[in-house]
Amino acid sequence: MRSGGVYLLPCLLFSATLFISRDAVSQAAFRPELEQSLQALKAAKPFQNNNGLVPPRNEYSGPLFNLNHAWPTQPRPALKDAPWRAAINNGKITPENASAYANALRAAVAVNARNLIMHYDTWDAAKAGWYNEPWLGSLREAIHGTYSAGEFGPAIFPNTGLRAQFNTHVLTYYDARAAYTLYRVWASSAMTPNLQVSSPQFAEGSIIVKAAVFASEDTTKPLDWWDSMNGAQVWSIYCQANNQDCSHPSNPRVWPGYVAQFDIIVKDSQSAPATGWVYMTLVYDKSVPGDTWDKMVPLGVQWGNDPQATAAGMPLHENWINPSAPLYSTQTLGWGDRLSGPNDGARNDIAVNGIVMKNAPDSSCMSCHSTAQWNAVAHKMDSFLLPSFAASAPPGFQLCGDNGKPDPNGTNICSPAPGTGDWMKWFQNRLGTQPMDAGSIATDFDEVFSFKSLRLWWVAVGPPNQPVPSLLRNPVNAQRFNLYSGAPLPQGQQP
Repeated sequence: MRSGGVYLLPCLLFSATLFISRDAVSQAAFRPELEQSLQALKAAKPFQNNNGLVPPRNEYSGPLFNLNHAWPTQPRPALKDAPWRAAINNGKITPENASAYANALRAAVAVNARNLIMHYDTWDAAKAGWYNEPWLGSLREAIHGTYSAGEFGPAIFPNTGLRAQFNTHVLTYYDARAAYTLYRVWASSAMTPNLQVSSPQFAEGSIIVKAAVFASEDTTKPLDWWDSMNGAQVWSIYCQANNQDCSHPSNPRVWPGYVAQFDIIVKDSQSAPATGWVYMTLVYDKSVPGDTWDKMVPLGVQWGNDPQATAAGMPLHENWINPSAPLYSTQTLGWGDRLSGPNDGARNDIAVNGIVMKNAPDSSCMSCHSTAQWNAVAHKMDSFLLPSFAASAPPGFQLCGDNGKPDPNGTNICSPAPGTGDWMKWFQNRLGTQPMDAGSIATDFDEVFSFKSLRLWWVAVGPPNQPVPSLLRNPVNAQRFNLYSGAPLPQGQQP
């Protein structure tokens, strides 16, 4: 199979031709394509709507994505009487009351979320007061503005009726209170970000949402390829059908995908004082009555990293998983059953003390986002999103071979042992003002800043001979990495 691709998060494209066994692939990453290069990203503009590929009207006559960057230039009034706080009597969130909190937070975004997901023909982000981040246009497909995320196969979701390899695509919106922070960082031009310590901090009550679309890579199964998705809302994306990446497909077409996951995060230091944030993941559950929004149910809620839980199976006090969540959504939970959705890439192939562990849980929603930081001098993130050992050469962390030993051509993350001090660096409770590494600026849990927009900005405006940023594909050995988490692919999924 040959298909076009980009390593999404830091984003760079190189050329290659791939042949991959469908049975061998469990989760995957970017697929490089001929003539895709750094030049496309260097030519990017901060507010472009898409990658320049627009479907012809005879293929698609509906609305196209329009980037909303008219961010508020003044802060919103202080939040009062937040319904999600009221749902837990204005106390702290706990595993016992997290369900009530989740239902109230879900209800708070329901009008906009339902319109976005179910009524795209009349969706107006500006009227809804939801906004987008800059600099991702070179990666966005034209219809919904989604950008590529992960890739998964039946081995990851056994006994769920999955009959095809599928890829995922995401779209993020900020409410008006959160979007003021976009303005503080990017101002009106988005050409010279303000990288002071206070700039990327979000106001209390800021809400950020992310929709994830799952699309089949089997050209004979555009729909009806996963029993778990029966009846789910269908979105069209403009992408190569058998291609994980939509940024520059060589033969794009209008292709359907299911809206399967919807993340909602809120800045709430009162309810979650250890981190200042509450994360919630909704997943599609076909068994629930009602319309497709009604069927988006909580998988769980997370408001801390539970640093005291240093081994799988230990009780979690800052995490709640819905006992009624559909089976498929629980098969990708993170380390120790911390929250992680099917799109999120919290299970990876790692090597610990010379032993390779396949599909090992090594992250979670908050663990990953707690790494959100930017070194304004080096123009990079100093630590990878997942537990690992830093390296100066790309991809920025050590790789191990299938013998468990360090190998620059390896496809496993050389990882600290779970529960050790080096591992637990990724499972600490830090406020959004505190960077993971000294010398960096914390971006208040927002990986769009640190792992996407700032990287793309620097590629576009930085020196033409700048070193290739870490975590980008190595053009020498054509290694491939997960689009969403940045983890290397297993050997069977390499070209």
